[in-house]
Amino acid sequence: MPRRFLFSFALVAAGLSSQEAMAGTYDLNLSRLGSVSGGVPVGDDAAFRSVASELGVLMAPKPVDSADTLGLSGFAVSGDFSINTISKGAQFWTDATDGRGINKAASTMQIMGRKGLWPGIEVGAGATHLFDSRMWTFGGYGKVALHEGFHHLPIPSIALRGAFSRLVGSADMNMTTASGDISISHVFGVGKTFNITPYIGYQALFILARSHVLDITPGTDEYLEGSSGPNEFIFKDAGAILRHRPFLGARFIFSVLRLGVEAMIVPGGGRDGELNGMKIQDSSGLQQQYTLSLGLDF
Repeated sequence: MPRRFLFSFALVAAGLSSQEAMAGTYDLNLSRLGSVSGGVPVGDDAAFRSVASELGVLMAPKPVDSADTLGLSGFAVSGDFSINTISKGAQFWTDATDGRGINKAASTMQIMGRKGLWPGIEVGAGATHLFDSRMWTFGGYGKVALHEGFHHLPIPSIALRGAFSRLVGSADMNMTTASGDISISHVFGVGKTFNITPYIGYQALFILARSHVLDITPGTDEYLEGSSGPNEFIFKDAGAILRHRPFLGARFIFSVLRLGVEAMIVPGGGRDGELNGMKIQDSSGLQQQYTLSLGLDF
C-alpha cells in the first residue's frame, strides 16, 4: 500500500510539474513584438505599452471594500474573484501571447488580509493571480479615513487609500503598479448583526513597465549557427501609464461573514509615452471588472 501510494503521488506530482512548465493562454512571449530592421532587432513599443496597460489593470489590487476602517482590534481576510475584460482580437494581444486563443473575459483571484492599526488607519497585503497563466502580483495598501463613525447620521465616511503591487511569474515582463483612490460609503444597519455598506470611489492607477532582455530568435543559438548580428533587445520604460478606475460596490456583513460586490469601468488608456523624443501610443481599450468577494470579518 505505501509503495502504491508513493507511486501515485509521484505521478500526480509529475503531472503538476508538467502543467507548470507549459505556458498558459495569457502568459507573455514579448519577443514576438520584435522584428529585425537593418540587421538590428527592434521592438514594437506601442504594442508593448498597450499590453502592459491592460495587464496592469488586470493585476493591480482592487479595493473591494468601503471607506470605513476596521478599527484598532479589527482583522479581515477575503478571497476576491473577478471577471475582467480585455481587448480580444487586438493585434498586440495576439502577438504577445503566441497567437493563442485568448478570451475577451479573463478571470483573476485576489487574496487579501486587512488589519486595523488605529481608529482611522488600516493596512492590508495580498496577492492576485491571473488564471490560465503563471503570473501573480504581490502587494499591499494603506488606508486613512478622513471621516467615519457617525453611522447614525446621514453623513458618509470618506477615506484615502494608496496601494502598490509587483508582478512575478513572467519571464518577459517587469511591472510595478501604484495607485491612489478616494472613496465614500455609509453603513446601514439591519438588526443587530447584519449591515449593508454601499460605496463609490475613484482610483488613479499608474503602471510602470519594461521588459527583461528578449531574444528575437529564441530557438536559435547564434554562436553555433553563425548569427550575423545581435539577436537581443529590450523594451524600455516609456513613462508611467495612467488608467482611471472609477468603482462602486457594496459590502454585506452578517456576524463575522463578509460578502462584497464591486464593479469597475476603466476607460481606454490615453497617456502616450516617450522614448528618444518619439511618442509611444497606448492603444488599450475600455475594460470592465466585476468582483465577488467572500471572507471573514473579526
